[in-house]
Amino acid sequence: MMISLYNFFNFNSKKRLNIDDFREVKYIYSIGIKHKEFNNRKPGGILLEYFDKDIRIGYIKYYITTGQIGLFFINKEYQNRGLGKQILSKVITELRENNCREVWAVTSKKHAFWSNVYNKSFQYKDPVHSSVTGDGYFMKL
Repeated sequence: MMISLYNFFNFNSKKRLNIDDFREVKYIYSIGIKHKEFNNRKPGGILLEYFDKDIRIGYIKYYITTGQIGLFFINKEYQNRGLGKQILSKVITELRENNCREVWAVTSKKHAFWSNVYNKSFQYKDPVHSSVTGDGYFMKL
């Protein structure tokens, strides 16, 4: 199989990023969810933000007891360089450590990140969870 020199150099021009090279800020807060599945549980929200010097380059908001990923964003200049996968892996590890049984995100069916990330373990569902009406990607932990 032959790769053109243009594709070879273009592919390698985006250096893989390491999560440890960025400053992480973690916010923990309490929220109230009124849904039959969450009775007697107190879901806590977590926001992780990542900074390159003073510039916020990405963030993820998730709920430690429900497994929902509420927001996930990486600035365009930092995308497709492994950072999103590392952040998601960190969140999944924390969810497992807190005995969460699932992780899910409301998003479109053809979302390139969710359909390919985490060894393609996320499955598309409509609805993605019984607590929402939207579709998205779901994975049992």
